Amino acid sequence: MLPNPGVPDFRDPKVVWDAERRRWILVNAEGHRLGFYASSDLRSWARVGEFVRTDIGLLECPDLFRMTADDGSAHWVLGTSANGKGRGLPATYAYWTGTFDGASFATDHDEPHWLDWGFDFYGAVTYPDHLASGAENPALRRAIGWANFWDYPHNTPTLATDGYNGDDMIVRELRLVRTGSGYQLASRPPAALASYVTRTHRLGDVRVRGTQDLAIRSGAYDLNCELVWDPSAPPSNIGLELCRAPGGGRHVAVGAYLRGPFSYVNRRPTINPTGGESQTPIDPSTGRLAIRVLVDRTSVELFVGDGTVVHSHRVFPLEGDDGIRLYANDGDATFRGLTVRELRVR
Repeated sequence: MLPNPGVPDFRDPKVVWDAERRRWILVNAEGHRLGFYASSDLRSWARVGEFVRTDIGLLECPDLFRMTADDGSAHWVLGTSANGKGRGLPATYAYWTGTFDGASFATDHDEPHWLDWGFDFYGAVTYPDHLASGAENPALRRAIGWANFWDYPHNTPTLATDGYNGDDMIVRELRLVRTGSGYQLASRPPAALASYVTRTHRLGDVRVRGTQDLAIRSGAYDLNCELVWDPSAPPSNIGLELCRAPGGGRHVAVGAYLRGPFSYVNRRPTINPTGGESQTPIDPSTGRLAIRVLVDRTSVELFVGDGTVVHSHRVFPLEGDDGIRLYANDGDATFRGLTVRELRVR
């Protein structure tokens, strides 16, 4: 039992096994602190340390695990759901790589990385993958996040129309990869998603100047392509209108604004409590950007490049808003290897 010493926000315990010290560690959310507690029997707990962060709002749903990166090195990861909106940062799952000595966590970087840059990946939890032997796979974890946020948990359009207001984003496979800015978690949809594919449209390389509507109409699909442009004469904006209403109007825009330059998901053109657009920097000089987009009845998730950047959003298309339009403004671009896999929904 872990008694509350009088802290208003004292919750969300995460218990993990510390194999190096042969004891259990409990990470607890305590306002702007994450408390570390140790136990040998899961009954008696002793506070051994804490992690303090006062610039990303209330800390919730803490997480602590050890992973093997793609270069073979091992690292601890400390995560928590947090609200960085006051500093122009996401309000999703923040995390740091570093070292854990059984009582304190030393970060490799002061600023947190974010598992998602969209508006709706809060309260996320991760859990281990297991090998065929039953042992934990140190190179892979899975994560699932709440497809919502505290700004509108009681006033979404679906709640008003059909009493529905709650789901999760797609479960992700997480791998720790070495990047130019240190080690980061790379996300991708699970391999098991392939078993839900009902029809595959392989459209090849589609060159676009202006707009082009696809003949495909679907409410749930997995879309892959590489956006390719001439760096010496780039268009201003490349992307897709998803969940597009018949005749235009309502849609969700996903793509790359090269004059920013940033990748984005813009849900302003849909029915939504808050609207808004999420943005992450890109390098237009490369002339290419790989994207993967998962669309479901009330969500759009954009996986950018290697998956270290993801934008997850709740969206609220009306019935029949299931069109797809490609666009390249002020120039041309190629949607290389464009593939759309329709998904079975229940």
